[in-house]
Amino acid sequence: MIPQAKILRVFQLIGLLKGGGRTVDQLAQQLDSTSRTVYRYFKLLEEIGFIIDQDFHGRYFIHQEEGENPEDRFTLEEVAILRQLIQSGADKHPLRGTLLKKLAFHSEAKELPEQFLKLRVAKMFRAISEAIEGGKQVVLKNYHSANSQEITDRLVEPFQFGEGFQSVQALDTKDKQNKYFKLERIGEVVVLDKPYKFQKLHEKTSTDMFGISGKKETWVTLKLSLRAYVLLREEFPLSLPYLEKNENEEERTYTFNGPVLNFKGVGRFVMGLADEVTVTSPPEFKTYIKDKLKQQRLV
Repeated sequence: MIPQAKILRVFQLIGLLKGGGRTVDQLAQQLDSTSRTVYRYFKLLEEIGFIIDQDFHGRYFIHQEEGENPEDRFTLEEVAILRQLIQSGADKHPLRGTLLKKLAFHSEAKELPEQFLKLRVAKMFRAISEAIEGGKQVVLKNYHSANSQEITDRLVEPFQFGEGFQSVQALDTKDKQNKYFKLERIGEVVVLDKPYKFQKLHEKTSTDMFGISGKKETWVTLKLSLRAYVLLREEFPLSLPYLEKNENEEERTYTFNGPVLNFKGVGRFVMGLADEVTVTSPPEFKTYIKDKLKQQRLV
């Protein structure tokens, strides 16, 4: 349950942090609160995706990238979800953090994870949830496969969501294989009035925070620039608990130390920001990245 008064006070804090740097004592005074409470609100803001930074004078502010676009606006259905959030305390709604952040930024939505901003994805999430609960087959219309680069309809039996609700694991009835389908690559979800036909073939597996499945967990450590840190948080929100700021360095850098089930997902991230990320460990991942870079140069 999220009390309305707490939400309003958090919005006030966001406004103050966006308006310029302030010390904790100044924030506590303006919010008619205590320093301890302000620190608790900092933690809440970080949990829903904000980056709280501090200057050399001890003043706190919300980090923003250059060129952020404030033009996006809410749809009527998004407003309805927000009203539900505030009135009934829908703290487990998958769009909770995103919508709080979007409202607070007055629809400056550029920095939010794209898959959660699109209302159609939220609708698909609800439809698939109902199908799983009812044990129904669904058609994923116009699914864009990253592997085959084909856009086709898929008749599937969904049975669980991946980490962070970014994908759904389902049995593809065509080849009888269990696969993960990313919600943002689905054009439309059609729930059929047909029960599961191949339930015995459903096999649940796990995915890591990068959306990749695997059986062996390996811990990866990366040193990140500020830009890489921001992008990692935005694109892979589940990485947040594994990120730390490096306090004893002149340049502002961060460390990611977290588990992955496959080098494929984290490897894509590292290769896309090769100048912003340094692989610290393990040696096997360093070798993996070196081999991938060699293959790129040979192409």
